[in-house]
Amino acid sequence: MTRFCEKLHLQLTPPSADDTLSDQERIQQALQATHGRVFLSLSVLQSLSPLCAECNWNLTVTLVETYQGWHLTKVQPYDTTSSLYGLAVDLGSTTVAMELVNLNTGKVEASARGENKQVPYGDDILTRIIYGKEDPQRLQNLQKAAVSSIEKLLDEITRLSGIPAKESAAMIISGNTTMIHFLLNLNPWPIFMEPNAPVTCDPGYFYGKELGMDFPGIIYLVPAIANYLGGDITSGLLTTDFYKKDQLSVFFDIGTNGELVLGNSQFLLAGAGAAGPALEGGISQYGMRAADGAIDSVSIHKETLSFTTIGKEKPRGICGSGIIDLMAQMRINGWIDITGTLNPNASPRIVFDPESEEYVVVYALPGESQSGKALFFSQTDILQYLDTKAAAHTMVDCLLEAAGIEEDQIQNYYTAGAFGTYANLESAITVGIFPDLPRKRFHCLSNSSLAGARLLLLDKSKQKEIAYLRKTIYYLQFASQSDFLVKMQAAKFIPHTDTTRYPTVMEKLKESPS
Repeated sequence: MTRFCEKLHLQLTPPSADDTLSDQERIQQALQATHGRVFLSLSVLQSLSPLCAECNWNLTVTLVETYQGWHLTKVQPYDTTSSLYGLAVDLGSTTVAMELVNLNTGKVEASARGENKQVPYGDDILTRIIYGKEDPQRLQNLQKAAVSSIEKLLDEITRLSGIPAKESAAMIISGNTTMIHFLLNLNPWPIFMEPNAPVTCDPGYFYGKELGMDFPGIIYLVPAIANYLGGDITSGLLTTDFYKKDQLSVFFDIGTNGELVLGNSQFLLAGAGAAGPALEGGISQYGMRAADGAIDSVSIHKETLSFTTIGKEKPRGICGSGIIDLMAQMRINGWIDITGTLNPNASPRIVFDPESEEYVVVYALPGESQSGKALFFSQTDILQYLDTKAAAHTMVDCLLEAAGIEEDQIQNYYTAGAFGTYANLESAITVGIFPDLPRKRFHCLSNSSLAGARLLLLDKSKQKEIAYLRKTIYYLQFASQSDFLVKMQAAKFIPHTDTTRYPTVMEKLKESPS
């Protein structure tokens, strides 16, 4: 297993009257046999004197191989090979996550998460794109916000570990295509406009200082597969290996957008589309992202509703995992029917709201909430949620149909992203987002984007697998599927209009106390 970067200890012969080779060439000659011609940046050249003479040419060099060859990124006195660290980063649109990895042991020494500082410019990516579309200064604001988000985590990692994170040999960043464009100060508008051709899908390697980052090492940006199938998905696929096996598998990273890959060692078919904000709590007057005070789970028994919150605080609202529990529990207990229509006779918590002139379900009473006001989910919210879940379900249906595969042939169903990590699997199947497969076939990958970046740090050969994925995956445009909207309409019911596809859910409904 070859690490993404390496350190070598060199004991070189010092220059003399008979040997006046330059410092740069002396180091390059020592590495020629094993690494070919090695490139030294200006900052490294500036560090050589008087460092080399002061340690009598007893040196350790840090090396990273890029598409252009080997780059020497740092020279240190004496033998420091026992200290080699790399950084894995998931540059998400809402949250940025980082790990400091000991490349000698494989251990994660520290991890940190923080809000993407682009959020004030827009909660969603499209809003940010429009913000930066016309004015280069605005686009630069977004770039600086991305860099600042990463730098803040560098400081936090240093505080947590006592290891200077900025001195790590390399950083690997995975993120969707738009987020990488923002980081590089590239206009992402072409990603969303026909013919949907990004500025780059494989930007490669950069010194941190090229991006305006206080990081002297080299940064590698994980390549995207297509405009809507970004480096975060490429990175996530590395954690599964299903593309090397005969069994049919699905990889589904689901959140505001849904990206999925279907296949095995014989073929790989992918697609992506907007699932909608509902799966992350981004609908409803009291919907919110997962944070302290968010209701994250709901349980209903006949007329009684109970919940839990993140941080065990009084509720401020409800996040995606809470909403899906609420929907599933209401269906099982007869509070809503197959169309999602509220039944006011099922519970005193279902009341008519004169302001909106529709029925709502009150999931937190005034005395239970932080605000002292009732928190509710309306009939309109339910219908919006069903639109979202139908889109997610239909994306999988379209890939299966295109491949000529029945859903019961899927042997492994990998879920990633915030929704895939925190949503209750039974609730997701009950509502009809995921197929009704044996539960042992489902595998939650949590933050697969971050995990894939870490794998790449520890095993550089994974880059060959990335090249294979980019060459092999066929990207399906859902917009070109003539029956996409028809399939979506069928999937707007709970769990689906074709109830034979959900035998375990129908069994629950039969056993329901309602």
